[in-house]
Amino acid sequence: MKLFYVACIAIIAFVACEDKTTVSATDGDGTPVKIGFLVSGDRITYPNGAKIAVDEVNERGGLLGRSVELVIQMDIQEAAVAVQAAETMILTDEIVALIGPNRSSHAIEVGAVAQRHGVPMITTAATNPAVTAAGEFVFMAAFTDQFQGRVMAQFTKETLGVNTAAVLTQRGEVYTEGIAEFFTAHFSGFGGEIVAEEFYESGATDFAEQLTPIAAVAPGAIFLSGLPPEVALVTNQARALPLQNAAGEPTLFLGADAWDNPTLLDNEEAAVDGSFFSSHFSPDTDEPSARAFIDTYRALYGIEPTGGDAVSYDAVRLLLEAAERAGSLDADAIRQQLLATEQYAGATRIASYNENRHPTKSAVIMTIENGAKEFYQQVDP
Repeated sequence: MKLFYVACIAIIAFVACEDKTTVSATDGDGTPVKIGFLVSGDRITYPNGAKIAVDEVNERGGLLGRSVELVIQMDIQEAAVAVQAAETMILTDEIVALIGPNRSSHAIEVGAVAQRHGVPMITTAATNPAVTAAGEFVFMAAFTDQFQGRVMAQFTKETLGVNTAAVLTQRGEVYTEGIAEFFTAHFSGFGGEIVAEEFYESGATDFAEQLTPIAAVAPGAIFLSGLPPEVALVTNQARALPLQNAAGEPTLFLGADAWDNPTLLDNEEAAVDGSFFSSHFSPDTDEPSARAFIDTYRALYGIEPTGGDAVSYDAVRLLLEAAERAGSLDADAIRQQLLATEQYAGATRIASYNENRHPTKSAVIMTIENGAKEFYQQVDP
């Protein structure tokens, strides 16, 4: 894990690891087109994908003949900070669009800002369906938790053959509570039985109170709807119990896209081998457009892109392509072209947008072996 964080130094020439930076790949002629990019939490690699999309358009001569710049604010911990950052980018930096943030609870609040100012916004890894509720200017680059929850529930019941599951959820996050609700509803709908539902608070370190009653009902799987720091501790403590199914075998751990994070996979305390989780894409894909992104990412940064890096690239590229089709930086013209998106192919694919500005797209299911994630299967909508 230390090596991962040291990677921040290696990429500083491309994206500064400070709270707010402006990145431009070319000087261009005239006034640059500025795009805001918001990053919630410690996802220090997300600007990498966005930077690649900006490099590509600038290498082709820019957007409508002007160079493109990213105005980046990182490590945002509170929704109020994300809101203020968005306001500043719109009113002071004069951005033409907002990309991000990646945390659903932040994206919901920022969406209201974008809608009020009439600025196009595309979230990155935010997945709760309510992200676009603010109005017609807010779009998602990621699939929704409604879809992701169904994918994991159906996979658990029909592919893994698990009939009973427990759900352990972090309280206080729109994302964690939402995906847990969707998994629960869909798993029951596919004929599975939820035998236990437990909750914990962010920052918790002892999970005996939650794991003991779960162990008593011996579920076939446990869906852990949480963020990497707590997931690492939960899995470690569950294995120590040990947590087993009715046949006396280790209970399967299941997760969602928040698991696609090196801070979990590199954590020596995590006991996640043999687990399954859903994500936005796999670096093992054979899709030509995705392979081009992956090869560029590896060459620039020396590491594998995550699903969040992929949708960060896609969100910026979707915006740029919409503006190019519109032939204008007019906000409403860009909005209309985003809504008209068809068969987009980037790091991930989007067939189209629905009336709620949610994309129709696939998910992938990853498994973890020897501390590394591996592609397991793709699930199409």
